[in-house]
Amino acid sequence: MNEPADKADEAFADGPLKATRQAEIRDGKRREKRLDRLRLQGFWPLYAAFIGLAYRPPLSEAAVGHMVVRFIGIGVTLLGVLMRIWSMGYLLKKEELATAGPYGRTRNPLYVGTWLIGCGLAMNTAYPWNLALLLIYNVMFYFVYRAQIGIEEEMLTSIYGEPYEEYCRNVPPFFPQLTAWHKGAVSGFSLLRALKNRAWEPILGVALLWAAQVAMWGIAKPLIDGQSFADAWQHFLAGGWIGP
Repeated sequence: MNEPADKADEAFADGPLKATRQAEIRDGKRREKRLDRLRLQGFWPLYAAFIGLAYRPPLSEAAVGHMVVRFIGIGVTLLGVLMRIWSMGYLLKKEELATAGPYGRTRNPLYVGTWLIGCGLAMNTAYPWNLALLLIYNVMFYFVYRAQIGIEEEMLTSIYGEPYEEYCRNVPPFFPQLTAWHKGAVSGFSLLRALKNRAWEPILGVALLWAAQVAMWGIAKPLIDGQSFADAWQHFLAGGWIGP
């Protein structure tokens, strides 16, 4: 008999696993503040680079393959936004353990969504900078979010105990598995819950970053090259935001 699994069955038998204890983690606040500084100092300059190095429209790339990479980046970004919205619709922070929907396939679907958004924005910059930025972004993401996930899993273990450890044994920490793990009754997706979890933030953030990238290759770059604002604006309206 698998005793830990039996305990998990019992824990989930009456519905979603509720938080009945406070998180206890050594130096948790100090460690999270340090990671917040790393995110601010590392990722914001990268996002600025995603804008500054988007100085050429996708259709202006010399090779078809380079154009394809950039359009794939747009799709990857959209996939990341949808992943975050889907995840937020299941999340009840500090109330219950989310194990349904995307949480049955990966323990950190929100971070998967964040990773996809960043990868997509990097890919949508001008070739070959997009490849360099994609590499830099992934290296930074790995080290910062590996530490962040470690802190959060310590907290969740202290709150939920053995049932959470059983969940961890069945669901991968990051890259989703094809078959969802399911145990007991769980809360379903709620759009209202997603909105309460500020699902509009990734939509707004991506919209602003895309607008900044388009403005960079459609208006800012012509100005940098010496065109007047009137000429740059006319070129933009004539389709310069799309291609040549």
